[in-house]
This record gives sequence, C-alpha cells and structure tokens, in this order.
Amino acid sequence: MTNVLLSRGRGKPKIMVSCLCSLSILLVTVGGVRSQEQKPLVQDFSYWAQLCSSLKDAKTYEDALKACDQAIALNPNEPTTWIDRGDIQLALGNSAEAVASYGQVVRLEPRNSEAWAKRCAGQVDLGNSEAAITDCETALRIDENWDGVTRAFALYHQGLALQKQGEFKEALFSFDLATQSNPDYSLAWAARCALLSYQDNNYLALNACEQALQVDGDWGNRTPAIAWTNRGRILTKLGQYNEALASYDQALAINPKDEVAWTEQGAVLYIIGKPDEALTSHEWAIKVSPDYSLALANQCATLNQLNNYEEALAACEKALQEGDGRWGEDGAAYAWNHRGNALTGLGRYDEALASLNRAIALQPNYADPWSNRGATLWYMGRFDDAIAATERAIAINRNFSEAWFNHGRILTTLGRFDEGVAAYQQALRGNANVGDRLTLAEIWVNLSALLWRLERYEEAIAAADSAIGINPESAAALYNRALALMALKNYRQAVTTYDQAIKIDAENADFWAGKGIALRLLEDYPDALAALQKALELNPAHPQALANQDFVMQQLQPPVESGSGE
Repeated sequence: MTNVLLSRGRGKPKIMVSCLCSLSILLVTVGGVRSQEQKPLVQDFSYWAQLCSSLKDAKTYEDALKACDQAIALNPNEPTTWIDRGDIQLALGNSAEAVASYGQVVRLEPRNSEAWAKRCAGQVDLGNSEAAITDCETALRIDENWDGVTRAFALYHQGLALQKQGEFKEALFSFDLATQSNPDYSLAWAARCALLSYQDNNYLALNACEQALQVDGDWGNRTPAIAWTNRGRILTKLGQYNEALASYDQALAINPKDEVAWTEQGAVLYIIGKPDEALTSHEWAIKVSPDYSLALANQCATLNQLNNYEEALAACEKALQEGDGRWGEDGAAYAWNHRGNALTGLGRYDEALASLNRAIALQPNYADPWSNRGATLWYMGRFDDAIAATERAIAINRNFSEAWFNHGRILTTLGRFDEGVAAYQQALRGNANVGDRLTLAEIWVNLSALLWRLERYEEAIAAADSAIGINPESAAALYNRALALMALKNYRQAVTTYDQAIKIDAENADFWAGKGIALRLLEDYPDALAALQKALELNPAHPQALANQDFVMQQLQPPVESGSGE
C-alpha cells in the first residue's frame, strides 16, 4: 500500500538562450534603387532631399524612400541622401539595400565613419560577420565624420559581429569599450549582460543589466524590456524565481507582444510548481507567435505536468512539424524529449522510447532524455536497461535530481533498498533544491516510502513531513506519514493524517481503507465501518477493506443471549 512515485521527466522547460542581435537598427526587406532614367516631376534635388529627410524623421518610411529615390535620380553623388536612404531601408527591414546604400556613401566619401559604422550594422543583420568587423574597424580607424552615430555605436556592432563569430572575449571587450565611450549607452550594457549570461557569468551579467536599466539612456530601436528579460533569465539561473518573475512582469508591461518573455515567464512558473499559471503564459506566447517552437514545446512540457498527455503530445508534434525552428539550448531534442514523456504518460512505451532515442541522437549529452528513458524502461519492466539509462544521465550531470530520483526508484524495484536510499539522498542534494519544489517534494515522498519499507518509521515520518512542508497538497506524503504512524501504533494521529489526505483526494480507496483500519484498532467500530464501506464503494475488490469490514461487522453484531432451559 506504500505510495511510490516515478518521475516521467518533469525537466524544467527551457529558457531560450538568446544573445542580442543587431539591436540598434531594425531589419529590412529587399527593394530596388529607383532607375535614374525616371525623371521626377519636380526637378529640384534640394526639395526631394529635404522631403526624404523630413519623412524619415516622421517615420513615414515608404513615402520617405520614394522621396529619396527622386532626389538620387536628380543627383546620385550626394552622400547625405544615400545615408538617409540606408537608414530608411533598415527601418523597412531591408538590410541588403541598406548596405548597398551605405556602400555608395563610402564610395563617395571614404573617410565617413558614420557610413562605415552603419554599413557594419547592416552586415551584422545579414549575418556577414567578417564584413561587419572590417567595416566597424574601418569606421573606428578613420574616426571622422560620425554625425548621426558615435564611436560607441561602432564598438557595439563590432561586439555583436565578434559574438556571432564565437569570439566572446573580444566581443566583451568591444562592449566594454562601447560603455566606456558612452556610459549612458544602455543597449551596449544590455548586450554585455546577455553575453555574460550566455557564458554563465551570472553575477557580472546581472550587474550589467542593472546598469543598463539604471542609466536608462540610449536603447537604439529597442526598449528597456530587453534588459528586464535578460535580468529575468539570469535570476532564473540563480534560482531567484520571485525576482525573476518580477523582471518578466516589467518586460511584459513594456512590450506585451514579446513571446520570448512570455514563455520564459511560463518556464519559471513551471519550476515553482504553478503549472496552470505557466500554461497561461505559454498560451500568450503562442498567441503572439503561433509557430514559436520553444513556446509550443514548453506548452507540451507543462501539459505533461498537468497529466494532459493527449494535449501535450499534440503541442510537441506541432512544435516539431510546424514550428519556426526557434529553440532553446537543447534544440529540437527538447521537444522530442517531452513528446516521449507524453507518450509514456499514455502508456505507449515503444513510441515513447523511440522519441526519447531521437532526442538522444540529436543531443547525446542532454541528460533529460536519458533519465526519462530510464523511467520509460522501468514502466516496460526492463530494469537493467533502465538502470543503465539513469546512470548515463547521472554521468552527464551528477547534480541532476530527477536522474537520481528515477535511479532510486529503479533500485527499489530491484530490491536494492540501501542503494535506493542513497540515490534519493543524492537527489535531495541536487538541482531540485534550487526552487523546483514539486520534484523536491516527490523525492521526499519516495524516500519516506522506502524508509517505511526498511522499518525505519521515525525517519519515514520525518521524510514525509519534509514533503508536506514543501507541498502541503501532497496526498501521497500524508498517506506515507499515516502508514508510518500506524506501524508505530499511533492510531489517533494516523486517523488525523488520513483525514488530511482524504480532504485532498476523497476518491482514493487506500486512504479510506487506512482510516477504517486505524479506527478499527481504536475500537471505534461504527466509524471504522463507515470508512471501510466508503473504500469498498470506490474499489469493491479492495482486499484490506474487505478483510477489516468482516471483522468490524462481527464486533458490531449484538451478543447472542443464551436461552433459559427448563
């Protein structure tokens, strides 16, 4: 009757590791330069050039572009108009055209740092990192005619290009130089924060994000939401979940259409055991971006946590088949992993195993699918293979609580109880301690059950109490506590504990049967009979309820009076 759980991989939903892209200039769509044979209706270059600039400032970009092209048709050798045209193309989302326009400027004015720096920014957007680095270095070396931008702008974009090249040390140095050149350049501080976070230098990263928000200066075309989101990401890694949620709230207040912030907020809510709220956050992310792969996969993971396996499976399959390819650090393996968990929950073990194997093939050093593979093999009765899988997960990440948890359960099944206790104790020392209260509570529940089996009843009660302290709604922990109290013949406390479990789950026949047996031992036969009958109403074949009901009914029979003989 001991209540023992096995994790099916409630591994944390992943937070997308996103380094900043070219943050100060918008991306662009391809268009063409107006043919110089097309003659403008007004034959006045100054008129069209001024109109181009004014419309650009008013952010009326389509009309501004037409005016620029009219001006260029009249005079293709004016650098200022080409710069305006490049700026407009960037705002319209056309990096290639912007780069071409800035190229015209550096052809006409080779010592124009503004044009070199802006062309660098456009190259970053296009993913041309080498060309971007060259252009930014040229701008910095010339160091003349900055006009609409600064050295800090060039240093910042140089850092982005270096970061895309994987040259993180050099990128960080560029961001540092950018903030030294312009201490109020919030966007450069935010980029420094993002890169340090990516490198797991979390405290330095947090300081950089705080600095970005404190100076609240130049954000380019972005807003403080980018720093609040990065701050939330860092605090999540540090296990400071309430502060992380507050940061995501700030980010979403500024930009409620940020799908990344929504799904990362949902991931934190999942970790702290609020799956319903987590699901709402992921749904908002999907509403903003219906094909966002990571949000769909996080939705799948959360639905698994809620035991809605059919819906979870559908979400994971949509992420894999229709998603936009934006994943977290584990890539598509994350969705294959949670797809496997959903299939395990549905009892489709062979399909689950295939899905988990696919995750492992994609990311051999991703510990979660190895641990979940162990759980699935346990359900299939393949215990030796299950042990090998959890051992592999532990070898990848010795701090992985869920892997130790599953390992302990499998060892218990094999009768290796002392090893099972040791595995659960390792699980309690692992990463579940950093806020993952549901997993932590489940570990204590399983440990209490195993200690009860080993007749270590006082320790079993202490373990159950630890589970209840973390998750007061754990009916399994209350049940295990009651069993240990029964073994210690503390029947009155056992009845109280059974009542607490029944309050959480009144449809569990074991709870009613346990209460009935405790009342029988207290010789409270009427109440014992009522509890046992309730157990049999829920499960007519419950063996302990049947056996104890017969005894109780005998005790309630009126004594047979002996007749008087003549």
